[in-house]
Amino acid sequence: MNVLSRKLSSREKALLVILVLVIVAALYYLLIFQPVTDRINRSKDNAASLETQLITLDAKVAQIQRMQKSVEEFTQNGHVVSIMPSYSAGKQELVFLNSTLAASEDYYVGFTSITREGNQIRREFALKFTVDKYSEAENIINILEHSDLRCLISDFSVKPVEQEETIENGKVESSCVATFYETMFGGVADAELPEDSAKQQQQDVVGTYEYQEGSLSPN
Repeated sequence: MNVLSRKLSSREKALLVILVLVIVAALYYLLIFQPVTDRINRSKDNAASLETQLITLDAKVAQIQRMQKSVEEFTQNGHVVSIMPSYSAGKQELVFLNSTLAASEDYYVGFTSITREGNQIRREFALKFTVDKYSEAENIINILEHSDLRCLISDFSVKPVEQEETIENGKVESSCVATFYETMFGGVADAELPEDSAKQQQQDVVGTYEYQEGSLSPN
């Protein structure tokens, strides 16, 4: 008797139908349902990420608008807005100092130290110059304080060049200590960049703590 020509029983037909349905269901799951579900999930994740980015951008735009408003109010009150250039702006600062002091009879600029605290860089220098009259010294200091570069003047002093003269009617010698401010935002570290003093202070605080037995027990 040929097995291939044998008539299938009802039970065998039912099992065959079930097998076909299982295969179709598996193919549907693997080829259609699972890929579509994965794409939907990825789309949801992308939408959530874009929404987060949009919220962040909205917050940044609002912050920029507040800053712009503050700057406008600051300038309307007669103040000068200075910038904090990115590290290292030493050459730019030297060019500015040389151009500002070019009208003086002679001058000296000596950078004394450079310090870092977080993202803020302080470049300190000593300044001495001689001009024909006191008003010219005032003008130079005014240019330094109100320049586009952020410069803070301290310990300003003026004295006559000749002992028999006064600062009102003769040449004067002026001196001061000043500081240029820079930022690490957009800056590139080099060999001159000092250690971050803020990090060093944190290390000192951690390193100087000494535990004493019983110091943490309740009274």
